[in-house]
Amino acid sequence: MGREATMKPSYEILAYITLDKNRVLAGNPIALYAENEEIQKTLSVDIAKALKADIVQLKTGDYMVIRV
Repeated sequence: MGREATMKPSYEILAYITLDKNRVLAGNPIALYAENEEIQKTLSVDIAKALKADIVQLKTGDYMVIRV
């Protein structure tokens, strides 16, 4: 069976880093636009280290910084 609708997810998305300006939305989590892949990777690693979190790369090439 799937996760119950009333159960809280066991992870938290802390940041979303993308190369596509159209995917940057205001709100929580913070969404950041990076001008190139090198900056995108550096931002992801630095944020994850600072927040003691993990990084997930999506099929779109975007990165999410998450805490499990």
